[in-house]
Amino acid sequence: MLTAKETEMARSLFSSAAAPCLKCHATGDPQHDKTAIAPNLLLVRGRLKPDWVERWIIDPQAISPGTSMPSDLFRRLSNHWVFAGPTPSSFQGYDKDHTKLLVDYMFQLTPEEQRRVAAAMGRPQASNQPSGSVKQVASSSGPHRAASAGGSR
Repeated sequence: MLTAKETEMARSLFSSAAAPCLKCHATGDPQHDKTAIAPNLLLVRGRLKPDWVERWIIDPQAISPGTSMPSDLFRRLSNHWVFAGPTPSSFQGYDKDHTKLLVDYMFQLTPEEQRRVAAAMGRPQASNQPSGSVKQVASSSGPHRAASAGGSR
């Protein structure tokens, strides 16, 4: 369970202008989801495993070459993974993996939190339900496959 400070830090990664997760991922808002190319992150908890998600966000191209998900979001620094983009001052002194922080956040993501982030990013309000109508991208071996596909990683 993330602390309030860690939740705020993870939220800042999730909504970063350098890598806004909800730019590509479905949110349940029909208008936004028309152009979404990645599954709704509300589905993560029920379909994926944290260690696989961490490997995916570190280097999605290694798992699914050609995927739209970029592989340069994190870099190795002092034996842990840090976000490659700018981070708020709250990250000063934080010596844990930023990847684990973001993965924990995604596994705790609720519809309310996703709507809060979408609204803060200037997106329309999303619905309460995960969208199941995401187009397939790249290959079915990565998480950027149709959200209705079964199985977990």
